[in-house]
Amino acid sequence: MNKGRLRTVVAVGLGMAAALMMMVCAGPAVSAEPKGVKREIPWDMSALSKAPKVYPARERPAKGMRSLFYEGAAYKGKVTWVFAYFAIPNGKPPAGGWPAVVCAHGGGGTAYPEWVKKWNKQGYAAISMDLEGHLPGGKSHHVEGNFPTGIGHKNAGPARIDWFGDRDLPDKEQWFYHAVADVIRANSLLRSSPRINPKKIGLTGISWGGTIVGTVAGVDPRFAFVIPVYGGGFIHESDNPGLAQWFPPKNMTAKQFRDYRTKWDPAAHLPHAKMPMLWVSSLADPVFSVDIFNRSAQAAGGPSTLCVRPWMVHAHGDGWEEAWEIYAFADSIVRGGPPLLSLERPQVDPKTGVVHVKCTGDLKMAWVYFTTSGGQWKGRRWAEMACDVRENEVISRKGLPKETKASIVNAYDKRDGLVTSELIVAKR
Repeated sequence: MNKGRLRTVVAVGLGMAAALMMMVCAGPAVSAEPKGVKREIPWDMSALSKAPKVYPARERPAKGMRSLFYEGAAYKGKVTWVFAYFAIPNGKPPAGGWPAVVCAHGGGGTAYPEWVKKWNKQGYAAISMDLEGHLPGGKSHHVEGNFPTGIGHKNAGPARIDWFGDRDLPDKEQWFYHAVADVIRANSLLRSSPRINPKKIGLTGISWGGTIVGTVAGVDPRFAFVIPVYGGGFIHESDNPGLAQWFPPKNMTAKQFRDYRTKWDPAAHLPHAKMPMLWVSSLADPVFSVDIFNRSAQAAGGPSTLCVRPWMVHAHGDGWEEAWEIYAFADSIVRGGPPLLSLERPQVDPKTGVVHVKCTGDLKMAWVYFTTSGGQWKGRRWAEMACDVRENEVISRKGLPKETKASIVNAYDKRDGLVTSELIVAKR
């Protein structure tokens, strides 16, 4: 088995199918706003698009990079400071300046030196900032000093409270407002550096950071590419009780739910995101299930590519180490590197259940992953089925079982770069 496929999934019977009627969960990239939702933009994009003031930070130094504060949005009448690590690669910069990446952490995370170093090794300048009003702490991902976690500073903005737990506060006092503003300001800061090419700045985020960057993609068109990892939109449609509890009927008033859908949820903003996007996750992601992740990718107004691994641990380090396609995708957009594969929407023969997918690129091999399980997405068992590779086409060697509830196609290029098709969900 190819190492890019990670672990072998749980096997189930692979008998030839009887008649199978399926529909696509979401079509190719759409430009319409979510039904019944007209988005609102509470951020002052003119102000946030200006380079912020920068101040030295001595509290949490890290070897080989600069520690700094930059100004974020105002909070209760006072300008906030955002802690960040920044570094550029060693060596001579390319013509026009270094490409660069803004790195948005997930829940419980902080500014990570290791993330900056990872991108530096790939030939990118990078900035990783704390989006919860804290200074870096703990021992993970090259954070130095063994300081306690969750420590604020005198110019901090608000910290995150559960899932939109501050929803009863004014917009400009809510954490999500500031997290998005801090990411936009980081872009403005990078663009002000003569060592960085302003046309080659990308954005990536992990978990909560993936949700943040999904919203940012639709409100800040200056990014050359955006890569959400795990996190996305349509959170209120998740079948995970841990997420569903934060929305009506248990929580949120009608007005609060409307505000969430029109201002914060990436689903409202993604149709306005025109830059290329790579969506990286796992079939078994325990937080942002594959159905809403797929919907987020298909909602984007520009070209979206899915990279859904059979198994990928939901964690910060795994989110930048386990999918090398992240860096290949970035290179393909801003450094002239070869692109990943491009898959069309899978077609399932209604009589035989055989899956056909048209493909563009240097195709090497492919598998269909399918589930006959129902219930919550995060707990479903997935099986795999090998495909035959023909010129510009993938064809499953067997038909899908008639009990199939959902399926995707994973295809690999000659570099073992993984690309995933749209999710197909069976008609009920």
